[in-house]
Amino acid sequence: MVRVRGRSRRRISIAALACYKPGERPRLIYRPRFHLPWKGARKSFAWTDYRDLAVRAHLQLGAPHRSAE
Repeated sequence: MVRVRGRSRRRISIAALACYKPGERPRLIYRPRFHLPWKGARKSFAWTDYRDLAVRAHLQLGAPHRSAE
C-alpha cells in the first residue's frame, strides 16, 4: 500500500521490477513519476521511463556490461 497525502488532483505513478537471483535475496527496484497537474500533461509512464527503469535495474544489480561491436 502506498499512501499519498495532498490534493486529489495530483497523480503519482510507480513502476517496479521484482528481481530474483538464486542464492541472493530478492530486490524491488522502483521509480515514481510525479505528474504535473496541467491540462494536457502526460498522466502515465512513457516507454522511455520503462526503458530507464530497466537500465537502472541492470546497473544496480551489477549485471555485466555489453560492449558495442
